[in-house]
Amino acid sequence: MTTTPERHPLSLADVEDILAYIPHALGFHPVDSVVLLLVQEQRLEATLRVDLPAMQPEEGLNAWVLQVTNLLRRMPEVRSVVAVVYAPSGLGSCREIPYRAMHEKLRDRLQLRGIELRHAWCLGPRCIWDYHAESVEAWLPRPQTDGNETHLSMVLAGSAPLDKPWDGCGMEPWPNAENVRELADALRGNSVEGIARWAKLLELPPELAAREIHEDPTCAAELIDSLRWKVVRDILPYLAGTSHGETVDVLVKLSEREPGEEVPELGQFLLGQGWRSPDWERTERLWYLARDLLGIAQNHQRYALMCVLGWIEWAKGRGSLAMTLLDQVLRECPDYNLAKLLKEMLNQGIMPHWATDQLRAWRAHFA
Repeated sequence: MTTTPERHPLSLADVEDILAYIPHALGFHPVDSVVLLLVQEQRLEATLRVDLPAMQPEEGLNAWVLQVTNLLRRMPEVRSVVAVVYAPSGLGSCREIPYRAMHEKLRDRLQLRGIELRHAWCLGPRCIWDYHAESVEAWLPRPQTDGNETHLSMVLAGSAPLDKPWDGCGMEPWPNAENVRELADALRGNSVEGIARWAKLLELPPELAAREIHEDPTCAAELIDSLRWKVVRDILPYLAGTSHGETVDVLVKLSEREPGEEVPELGQFLLGQGWRSPDWERTERLWYLARDLLGIAQNHQRYALMCVLGWIEWAKGRGSLAMTLLDQVLRECPDYNLAKLLKEMLNQGIMPHWATDQLRAWRAHFA
């Protein structure tokens, strides 16, 4: 699931505009998916992507429809929806418009919630159908969006959707990666020192932070070494989303608490609850740092960085990208608990409160 509030003006009746827009909103080109554009009054409020359901058994399809409509409870202001079904590439000849039964069940369930499914299309490999049409023969050629004005404006603004969600693999190894890892193995830093090192780098723009860790192997080694500490792994999103001073206060509370006692400000933040939303500039800096360090990190340090990246994508409302990263962690290490916990949160459809708040939600730089 992905929710991304946007301000970009868009014609909600122009299917070419919508098809051009969706990959930029999601950050990747969806396949085998249903994408819902959620509309409040005449304004596009969010973009939601879910995997296509199995059409049989019917009980499973009904459960999928219920799950999707329940996700909209967090956005009670939404009163209409535009849908695009991205049908599988191996779609053969059809007697009816693909996924029509799903469309009808979804339309009816939304209507019970007071939400209008105002437009819906099914995109096949070579053609597109409008679900308002009665016959499967009433198709049009698949629109080409490369020259679309919406697409071009977003490309010019710096948007570059991925072909598929990134799983954390494929980062170029650093030339001195082995040396940095040897330095990290020799270090015996503590968690407070490690957090302080991360905090200093989060004060810098991404390009300056990248220069520092690449030019100073000891700096990179200290970051990797710090990931041995569970408290560092757990608190990095809070450090980026708030400040070093507030993080030190939380560390003191963690050290003084009774067994089983919660530290509310940390727990609520990591679960996306409460009044506070992340400092998005600092959170983006953490994303760039964590991604860069994948060029040297191995094993549990690598998994920790990928979970940080997954949490950030979830915090942005980009659940599909978060799930891809967490799935890869669990492919490499099925017992990695943090990834299991984060994935369970996504599977339950939990979204951060700020993701559906116009004033607090993350916004892509092209929005």
